[in-house]
Amino acid sequence: MLCATLAAAQETKPPIEIGVVLELTGRLANYGEAGKRGIDMAADAFGDTKIGGRNVKFVYRDVQSEPQLVISAINDLTNSEHVNYIIGPCASPLVSAAVPAWRQTKPVWMEFCGTSPRLQEAVGAEANFFHTFPYSYHYHKAEAGALRQYLGPGKRAVVIYSDDELGRGHIEAIEKYYQDAGIKIIGTEVARVGTTDFNPVLTKLGRANPDILVAMVQGGDLSTLTKQIYARRFAAPYRVSTGAVQFDTFVKAVGNDAQEGWIGPSTYVPGIDRPADPQYPKLFPSSREWNDRFVKRYGREPDLLDVGSYVSAAMLLIALQHAGTDNREKVAIELAKLDVMTPLGRGHFVDSDGTKHQAFTDMMVFQRQGGRPVVVFPPEVATRKLQPAQIAP
Repeated sequence: MLCATLAAAQETKPPIEIGVVLELTGRLANYGEAGKRGIDMAADAFGDTKIGGRNVKFVYRDVQSEPQLVISAINDLTNSEHVNYIIGPCASPLVSAAVPAWRQTKPVWMEFCGTSPRLQEAVGAEANFFHTFPYSYHYHKAEAGALRQYLGPGKRAVVIYSDDELGRGHIEAIEKYYQDAGIKIIGTEVARVGTTDFNPVLTKLGRANPDILVAMVQGGDLSTLTKQIYARRFAAPYRVSTGAVQFDTFVKAVGNDAQEGWIGPSTYVPGIDRPADPQYPKLFPSSREWNDRFVKRYGREPDLLDVGSYVSAAMLLIALQHAGTDNREKVAIELAKLDVMTPLGRGHFVDSDGTKHQAFTDMMVFQRQGGRPVVVFPPEVATRKLQPAQIAP
């Protein structure tokens, strides 16, 4: 009778909850949707593995692409639900909004997005903050290096950047690394978030006859800008943006012709060949096998946020398994020690430029050619050469 009572008590233990804060609706929903795909896939790969006799449950909060709802969601998860682990959100303005609420209880925070150096300045030194995504300076060092390799020094660039955390967080790195690459920035324009007409800005920048256009805007703004660039036959033959030009939603929004030639940075491009982790082949198969699993499940190729959210969630689950308990300090210690091979490459946190726990900063540069992203830089992994965009007839 006593054994039966103990068994019943074990079966009724509440699950260990991981709070997931994502922009599942609103203007930045493409980021949150990718995050959910990856996390759902990681949860299924982990299966019903128990941690100290308890299941693991991901608890989602849709913040509707609104900073104020990020604050409410984190306060609810940490103060009411008492979760010890947070994943997300994704877009840089929403990540910045999360910081004050996170500071109140400091759960283990797995952040698979967030490119602004201001995030690093705010929480990079914190022991419970784990960043699995490059910062802006990683983006532009790689992109400027690719442009320098293919075009040589002396080219001229113009920049459009948004008046939010993304744009403001990137402009300094753009200016630094493009200058280092011998590329002269001859014009910069700030664009209001949510603008529907970029034509006045494009007219002004187009007068300078640039070789390169750098666009640091996101979501629907990037789609609007891309369509207007194509429609007005903007002359710059090299168009550079964020990893968002890799997304399937970007292509669907702008059309096959307008998406051609866009350049972006990424830690993952379908076709990259990375081996399985020998200890966790179920969670971390080879990159090709993982890609096939994703395509079978979702009917489309993954992008960097799909795989980034998957890897981040899977690493947190392994750390929980190693800790064997719902204790944030112990889980943080296990995360910091983790060293696994993932579809993104080596999953290992290092102290990097002010972020105590940073992983996955080796960036590739891709270009959209023939309707898909192909790697053009660095040379050791490139599958194609950089090409000028075809100007619409």
